[in-house]
Amino acid sequence: MEQCTVCEQMFKSYAPLILTVKKSGDEILVYAKNNSPNILLIKRLMLCLEYAQDLHVLYVRQGGYFDLLTGGERLEQSLSQLKFRISVPIPQRAQAEAEYIEVTGRSMSCVSDFTS
Repeated sequence: MEQCTVCEQMFKSYAPLILTVKKSGDEILVYAKNNSPNILLIKRLMLCLEYAQDLHVLYVRQGGYFDLLTGGERLEQSLSQLKFRISVPIPQRAQAEAEYIEVTGRSMSCVSDFTS
């Protein structure tokens, strides 16, 4: 169960990228939601797993020999998508953080009339 204060939930609702960590059976799932009017490119995802006597931090990136981000690094406007899943011993607590680029540049043509 996610534990955010009322203030954290309010601030989070305005963030361009919202991450949620869930447990499903023996897997940890990280979901990303694009709250922005722009495309987001997730460049790195960090997942912190807290155990009784240990702490593990996973750094997940797209590219190289392994494509570790489910569905790639791109997250279109208004979409929620599973971005990472891992089967590990279930930790006491888990938290995710992401580094991303927000694509804000746009170019548009004029209307072309093909009726004449």
